[in-house]
This record gives sequence, structure tokens and C-alpha cells, in this order.
Amino acid sequence: MDKKITDINDLVVFLAGIAMQPLLNDEIWKKYGYKKRPRKGNIWNKIFPQKFELENLITKDILTMGLIDILNGIKKAIKSSDIKLLLSIGVIDQFLSTTKHLFDPHSFMENLLSTHASLSTCEQSKFHAPFILKAKKILSGKDFAKYLVGTTALLGTPPYADNFFLKSDYIKDVIGNLSIENKLKILMPEGMYKKYRVLLAEKILNT
Repeated sequence: MDKKITDINDLVVFLAGIAMQPLLNDEIWKKYGYKKRPRKGNIWNKIFPQKFELENLITKDILTMGLIDILNGIKKAIKSSDIKLLLSIGVIDQFLSTTKHLFDPHSFMENLLSTHASLSTCEQSKFHAPFILKAKKILSGKDFAKYLVGTTALLGTPPYADNFFLKSDYIKDVIGNLSIENKLKILMPEGMYKKYRVLLAEKILNT
């Protein structure tokens, strides 16, 4: 049976969308003491950044976890290294474009790469540890206590002890069952593209 043909740009948008879905899950936010997912406008974050430190950190972490799941699925896929690298940089490009109003792109990428590196040497039962260590430098008092309880509950109990939120094997199978065509369209500047292309290959896909 022939594989279904898909445009690489459509596949990239699909994968990026899946990676962002956990952010909309009210049940995840409830673990941190919220009644449901916060929906405050970006303008409030800019006016009162300290008031939203906890919310912003949780948002960044959830997005990072979902993105790592997708990248691990791409890494497992039975495709050429060139295709896997194109898919990875394409998903990153979509992510940075969509979240640029929330986070500095370079800061987000540094967080992604450092988190992935920490998790590669961490037991699944301790996946929460790298996140909590970084949170200590950002949060204090009640905010850190909420983060500690929420992240421990989120990553220390099923179904989040494996692959965070998304099954990387599912992503692997989706990609493996497709014949990918056309040229990848990139929004980020050429300098950023070249930089992150190298980092993704060295720090994630080839590890």
C-alpha cells in the first residue's frame, strides 16, 4: 500500500498544533491550583509581569514539554536525517512565531535545549526535578509552593510519567506513514535558521 503524500508545511503546522494542545487542558492547570486555564490578555502580563510570573512559567514549561514530545517523535521516525531535521526546524519555526508575544525566542530555545539535556540523564520518575530546580531561581513564597506541588503531581503520576503529555510513538507512526514533499517555508531570519538547525541536530536529533 502506497504511503499518503503530504506537504511538509502542512505536516509541520499539524505537529506544532499538537504540541500546543496541552496548554489548553484545564486539568493540567488544576494541578497548580487554578480552577481552569487562565485567559488573561497579554497586555496584563506586560503591565504587571511579576504578578504573572507563576502563570508565565507554567505556560513556558507546558509548551516546552509538548514540544519535546514532538521532537522525540520526529527523532524516532523512520525517515532520513535530512527530513527529520527539516520537520524539527519547521516545528520550532511555527512555535517561535506563535509564541513571540509571550517569550523571547532565544530564551525559549535556551530553555528547550537545556531542559532536553537535563531530561536525557534523568530517570522518568524524577522528570519533575529539572523543572523545579529552575523554578527556584524565578519563583518564591506561595508561587514556588504552588509550582512545586503542581509539577510534582503533573510529572510524578500517570499518565504524565512517560513522554509528558503526548505519545512520541504516535508521532513517529504518523510521520512514518507519510510520503513528504515540497519545500519547507521558514518564517525566522536566515541567521536564526542556520543556528537552530545546527543545535537541533547536535543537541536533540543526534543524541
